[in-house]
Amino acid sequence: MLFEIGLLVLTILLYIYYEVTKQYGFFKDLGVPFLKPSFPFGSENGKKMFLGKISLQATDVEAVKEFPKEKVFGYFLLGQPIFVINNEELAKKVLIKDFEYFTDRRTFDTADPIANAFLTNLTGMEWKQMRSMLSGVFTSGKLKLMAKHVDKVGKNFEKYVASKAKTGEEIDMKVVGGLMTLDSIASAGFGIEVDSFKEPENTFRIMALTLVGAPGYRSSLDNIKMFFIATLPKVGKFLKISFMKPQAVNFFSDILRKTYKRRMATGEKRNDIIDVIVEELRSTKTKKPQTFESDFEKDAALDTSGLKDIRETGLDEEILLISNALLFFLLDLKLHLLEFQLFVTSLLFTRSCKTRYFKRFLKFLGKVKMPALNNFRKKYLDMFISECFRVTSLVGALERKCVKDYLIPNTDVIIPKGRFVKLYTNDISVREDNFKNPNDFDPENFAPENNPNKFAMMIFGQGPRNCIGMRYALLTIKITMVYLLRNHRVVRSGKTTDVLEVDPANFNVFKNGVFMKIEKR
Repeated sequence: MLFEIGLLVLTILLYIYYEVTKQYGFFKDLGVPFLKPSFPFGSENGKKMFLGKISLQATDVEAVKEFPKEKVFGYFLLGQPIFVINNEELAKKVLIKDFEYFTDRRTFDTADPIANAFLTNLTGMEWKQMRSMLSGVFTSGKLKLMAKHVDKVGKNFEKYVASKAKTGEEIDMKVVGGLMTLDSIASAGFGIEVDSFKEPENTFRIMALTLVGAPGYRSSLDNIKMFFIATLPKVGKFLKISFMKPQAVNFFSDILRKTYKRRMATGEKRNDIIDVIVEELRSTKTKKPQTFESDFEKDAALDTSGLKDIRETGLDEEILLISNALLFFLLDLKLHLLEFQLFVTSLLFTRSCKTRYFKRFLKFLGKVKMPALNNFRKKYLDMFISECFRVTSLVGALERKCVKDYLIPNTDVIIPKGRFVKLYTNDISVREDNFKNPNDFDPENFAPENNPNKFAMMIFGQGPRNCIGMRYALLTIKITMVYLLRNHRVVRSGKTTDVLEVDPANFNVFKNGVFMKIEKR
C-alpha cells in the first residue's frame, strides 16, 4: 500500500515538473533575450516574488533591471513564458493601434458562474458585449445621480477626521481610506447605509475584508489555490477551487438578489449601481451614440456596430447584475483604494504643501460644490490628482493576452497566439520629453498647454481594456480629498515612513502602513 502511495506521489510530482519545465526553451527558440528559468518558480524575479522577497508589482520592475535597453525580452513565471515590452511606441501599438491582436486579459476559468461572468474574466465577443453594456453605467450623467451617495459618506468621513484632529491620534490612512471606500460601495453599489467610522466591525465590512483577502482575513491556503487556478486550471476547476471566499460571495449575492427582486416588485429606485446596471441591461438594443470626455476615452472606444445583446450569451439578468456589481466592488477595493492611498501619501511626501500649487489646490477646494464635483474635467483638481499618480505610481506593468499571431514591427519575432505580454511603462512617466518638469512634483505637468504625454499616466490602464470604472474612481477620490483637506491638513507622525513599500505578501497593503496625523487647518 505504501509503495502504491509513493508511486502516486512520485507520478504527480513528475507531472508537475513536466508541466512547469516543458516550455523553458521557448524564448531561446525564438531568439528573444530572456531571464533564465529554474524549477519550480521560473526566472529569478518570479522566484523572489513567490518567496515573498518582492511584491507582485515589482516582478516586472525586477525583470527590466536585467534588460534595461531591450525593447522586447522574456521571463518565466512558474512554467509560463511572459513577453515584456519596454518601449513606448510598441506599447501603444499593443494597447491601442493593434488592439485586435491583444483583446484579452488573463482569465480564470472556475466552477463559479458568478466569477466566470466578470467583465475581466470574459474574452472575445462576450467581453465586447459586456464592455459595451457597462460603458453606460459610468457616464457623467449616471455619476451625477450616484454622487449623492458618496457625498453622504464623505460627510461621515469629515466628522471622523475632525474627531482625530481633536485627539491628535496617529492613524493609518490605509485603514481610514478603506472605511471611506467600503461605505461608498455599500451605499452607491448595494443600496445599504452603513457608517463604518462609528461601527467598524459591521457585518458588511467584515464580509468585504473577507472577500478581498485583507490582512487577518486571508488564509495560508489562498496562495496554493491561486497556484492551481493559474498553473493547472483544469485541475482547479475539477476541484471547484475559486479565488473568492464562498461565504463572502454568498453574503453579497444574497443582498443583491433580494434588493433586485424587491425593486422589480415595488418599482423602488435609488439611482445606485444596481439600478443603473439593470437599466443598461434592458436598453442594450437601443444604445445612444458614444460621447468622450478625453483622448484617453477615445482610445478606449469600441466599434459596437452589429454587436448583439449580452443576454444572448445565455446569462440571465440576475447573474449579470450580481457578477458586475461584485466586480465593481473588487475593482474599487483592490485598485482604487490603493490609488487613493498613493494620492493621500503624496500630499505628505512631495513638498506640495510648501508651494504655490498646494495653495491653489486649497483655494479650489473651498469653492467646490459637491453636486457638480464630477464635472471638473481638465481643472486643477484633475491635474493635481494625475500628478500624484505620476510621481507615486506602483502599477508595474499592464498585461494583455495575444489572441492571434503578432509580428513585432521591424523584427522577425512573432508573439504566438495564447502568450501573455507585459507592457512596462514606469519609465515613461519620468522621461524628460514627456513632461515639462518630470523630476519634480508639479501639477502643471498635466496642464493642457504643456502637452502632457497621455500615455505616461497608466494608473487606469490604456486602450479598450482600461479600467471601466475610472470616472467613478476619480469622483470618489475627489470627494474624499475635499472632505479630508478643506478644513484639515495631513502631517507627519512618529510612524510616518519616507518610502512606500508594497507588502510582498499582499499587494493591497503597504509594508509599514501609512501612518500620519490630522490637524485643524
